[in-house]
Amino acid sequence: MRQLLFTILAILTLTVFGQKQTPQEYILQFKDLAIIEMHRSGVPASITLSQGILESNSGNSRLAKYANNHFGIKCKGSWTGNVIYADDDAPDECFRAYESVMNSYRDHSDFLRNNWRYQTLFELERTDYKGWCEGLRKAGYATNPNYGSILINLIERYELHKYDLEALPGGGLPALEISEKLNGVPVHHVKAGETVSSIASDNFVKDRHIRKWNDLPEGAELNTGDIVYLKPKRRRGSEEIHQVTEGETMYQISQKYGIKLKQLYRKNRMEYGTEPKAGEVLAMQKKRDSEDEVTLKKEKPEWVEPAEPKFVNPHSKLGTDTIDFSNPGPSKGEKIEVPEYHIVEKGDNIYRIAEKYHILEEDLMKWNNDLSPMTMKIGQKIYLNPEAAKKANKMSPETTPKVAPKLETPKSDEEIENIKKEITVDGPVYHHVVKGDTLYNICKRYGITEEQLKKWNKLDTIVVKLGDKLQVSE
Repeated sequence: MRQLLFTILAILTLTVFGQKQTPQEYILQFKDLAIIEMHRSGVPASITLSQGILESNSGNSRLAKYANNHFGIKCKGSWTGNVIYADDDAPDECFRAYESVMNSYRDHSDFLRNNWRYQTLFELERTDYKGWCEGLRKAGYATNPNYGSILINLIERYELHKYDLEALPGGGLPALEISEKLNGVPVHHVKAGETVSSIASDNFVKDRHIRKWNDLPEGAELNTGDIVYLKPKRRRGSEEIHQVTEGETMYQISQKYGIKLKQLYRKNRMEYGTEPKAGEVLAMQKKRDSEDEVTLKKEKPEWVEPAEPKFVNPHSKLGTDTIDFSNPGPSKGEKIEVPEYHIVEKGDNIYRIAEKYHILEEDLMKWNNDLSPMTMKIGQKIYLNPEAAKKANKMSPETTPKVAPKLETPKSDEEIENIKKEITVDGPVYHHVVKGDTLYNICKRYGITEEQLKKWNKLDTIVVKLGDKLQVSE
């Protein structure tokens, strides 16, 4: 598990732990991000906001505060990012953890787009929020049978459907508030598996922006631990001078002090692409005297200065140059060949059969009136489409799926709060100790003290051991 870092957008900052955020405040804070995601992915803003309100208790849940997870999305087999543990349907379940709320919103959209269970939702009109809500329930997004009705009530109570008609926000993307800056410029430290493309995507910019801001030639990739600037570097370095060490390059010096590589060459009157000898002192802020020449490591440049692409600041104006809106909707998954029926084998259950043929459990139950998920037998025939079921007289006369009864719109904030408490993952948060963890780092990561850690785990002293499970919240 990679270390959890909370890189948070300025206007998307989570509320202080001791102060509870209202649904109205949550909507005001995140509506623009939901609208941006709607235009990028095709998921209606009303759906994103209502699920965020419900799944994160308006941003107040521990899962939201400690992991920026606003949609209760679990790790699943394909997840390779940060994780956090909490009790939900079962004890100590694994949930996805994000470096920012923005990443949580984007992953929620992509989670729906990439999962076969939600593909048909994208065939609905964007304004058909009732169809989306019932579709999420039917697809099994949550185990509560009234999930669709609860979302509908939230959308109508807070008039979230009005955001489904909104154009892209005119104010542009919010400025980033990064926990670390070099020379006044926000930076990101590359983690294992990250690429130029993934970092660009996480920050709503194009690959070329990351390459330009970091003086990376086309095709050059990043290494774990590298510094990546998320905005343009400065014309002057953070220090006045720098003495070159053995093996150090102009590029490394440029990254270390947050100065544009071209400016570093100009200030030292060097030909672009040449490298200084170890021991040379470089000027970082003022141009060196013309008589004071830098002794070079090699006389001939190994590569030439790249042509400058047209620069567009993605944080000054939101538009199609910074986010790809060309194909909102579900991603195209693999085509599944579905036979007329399935013969139950050892180890089968209704979920595995549904996953194998990309058919919802509710439809399997509807097409097979003698099917009981708890008493399936090896060799039992299960029909996989309504035509085959009708031919075998196995389909119930009831041709429409049973839907959860429509709830009355909650009349008070107290009713809304009770519904959210029932669904929100908000129990104690746990940390599983992995290689490299220390007591100090764990406390710092979750913003807690050693005394709190001892109290919650009923221990007199804490020795961090690989594989240990520690409670890190109340």
